[in-house]
Amino acid sequence: MTGPRIGIFGRGRLGSAIAVEAGAVVAWQVDQGEFPSGPVDVVIDASVAEAVEEHLDWALATGTDLVIGATGWSLPDLETRVNGRIGVLTASNFSLTVALMTRLATVLGRFAALDPARDPYLVEHHHRLKADAPSGTAKTLAAALMAGLPRKTEWTLSTPAPHQLSIGVIRAGAEVGTHTVGLDAPAEVLELTHMARSRAPFAQGALVAAHWLHGRKGLYTMDDLATELLDPLFAFGGKP
Repeated sequence: MTGPRIGIFGRGRLGSAIAVEAGAVVAWQVDQGEFPSGPVDVVIDASVAEAVEEHLDWALATGTDLVIGATGWSLPDLETRVNGRIGVLTASNFSLTVALMTRLATVLGRFAALDPARDPYLVEHHHRLKADAPSGTAKTLAAALMAGLPRKTEWTLSTPAPHQLSIGVIRAGAEVGTHTVGLDAPAEVLELTHMARSRAPFAQGALVAAHWLHGRKGLYTMDDLATELLDPLFAFGGKP
């Protein structure tokens, strides 16, 4: 893939996968305690939550667009700090297929809303070392599902009340990531499952995000990218 020069924060599973997919367009890849060796057009943060703020400060100081793919971080004043100075894109999951699944989850929620006997649910499975539970992807899918299902106002890992969406979390083995959004009705069950066979889809999506973001200013999410790339697929007029 050719395009903007890319830097990578992080040498973990995702950072390593991105480096493999990107090849020669990667100018540098650094881990904690290491420093970038020169300017790049876009940097992808595939590090840890605790390092995101420092990496944002570096991107703002150097005028470098930033794609944030770390998990478990929170910067409530992110939009104010960015303030149109650079482009920043955040994502809980870089897979474009998961972005499509997110839209279909909203459709599933709307269908469930037609009959109170249809109970939606979400199950996710990641490797034993996954830090956050539920994952950012699970939270994104839950939010999309509940956007189409007004009677569900929050999610829970315990026994759900009538206004809650039940989420099942599995942390075991070496599973890359599997997410299932389901609908259980008295006489039938519908499930939509995404299973990652490797981290390649996330790495490829991160590079697509970096290319899409380069030259833009302001704060974006993977949903903004998906709106441009995926919504034309919906014959009924765009985003569900």
